[in-house]
Amino acid sequence: MSKLNIVMAWWWTWWHVFPIKSLIEFISSKSQYSSQIKNLYRFWEKNSLEKQTFQKLKPTTYNSKFIQILSWKYRRETIIKSRLKNVRDIFLFIAWFFQSLFRLVYLRVDVIFCKWGYVALPLVLAWALLRKKIIVHESDTHPWLVNKIASNFARKSFTGFDWIFSDSETVWQILSDEIIVSQKDIKNWLKTLVQDNFKNIISSINQTKTLVFVSWWSQWSKRLYQALHQIISQSENLKSDYIFFITLWLLNKDIKNLFKDLDNVYTFDFLSQKEMWTLCFMCDLAITRAGTTSLAEQKLYDMKIIMIPIPWTHDQYDNAKYYVKKYWDILVDQKDEQFLTKLSVSIRKYKNFKKKIPNRDRLEEISIAKEKIVREILNVNTKSPS
Repeated sequence: MSKLNIVMAWWWTWWHVFPIKSLIEFISSKSQYSSQIKNLYRFWEKNSLEKQTFQKLKPTTYNSKFIQILSWKYRRETIIKSRLKNVRDIFLFIAWFFQSLFRLVYLRVDVIFCKWGYVALPLVLAWALLRKKIIVHESDTHPWLVNKIASNFARKSFTGFDWIFSDSETVWQILSDEIIVSQKDIKNWLKTLVQDNFKNIISSINQTKTLVFVSWWSQWSKRLYQALHQIISQSENLKSDYIFFITLWLLNKDIKNLFKDLDNVYTFDFLSQKEMWTLCFMCDLAITRAGTTSLAEQKLYDMKIIMIPIPWTHDQYDNAKYYVKKYWDILVDQKDEQFLTKLSVSIRKYKNFKKKIPNRDRLEEISIAKEKIVREILNVNTKSPS
């Protein structure tokens, strides 16, 4: 059996880069899969998070290559500048389509795996023209434009939720094996990261205080950090009964000084995946946006979740509504005039709440989706459905 050339196509956001990283690591760790691959290509722009992440992966049985390519994006903003760019890109898209077609044929690609994002569209359409094999994974409750189009040409579509596409298979989200942490990981990490306050935090963990993990994206979140500071500052209960671990990310470092007056708040400029998952294991409550991968990671560790969807996206509202219905988590609308009050009430609802962590084989749970997807990708029959 000849070895395959595979393309992974996805967009640059954190919660989509690292699931694909996890999928590639899963393939590399199992010789029965990696031995079937000749080349694994990643298409995207130079100087990107994808390129940095992809090039750190060290497969042993196949070649791993990053290919720079142009891409097209449909802008939904109503301003004139965005509309004019959409008109311009209609013509440029033709060039990007033929560039994709040439590269795919030249590299003798056998299958494309499409996770999400506009970079995949010219690749998918070029490959569909040749009636070649396309595999799709859609994370959200509301499918994005590229995956809507790609699913029409895909041999197989996988989803994180039921009834997203006709004939799709629900496999949940793609999560990394590194998400599995232990009590030992918690103590080692806290000793390294917060040496001066280690004993105080460990003492609080062993008491009835509710531990809260706060993780919003870098962009569009400054107002949320300011709101949370105001809420905590004005509530003695939130000061005495809760400990907050807040990730600021790269674009909000200036917010760090805002929380210096609060002894029960610990802020971090940046957290690795391992550190984030250690917090998920440790904390009882999460306050977060409503991206599907982050919600799945937090729920894997049985956290209660307060979700604040990005205001102008339909998918995050749908994701949050699903978690409200299935897990009785809480949705707080950032556009609500009573946003501050409702967020404060939602947090105080969990006073002295300590989660219970049942015995679960989490590694087995998160391996099922990757196993099914990889098996479908590596199927040697490369002909698309009619």
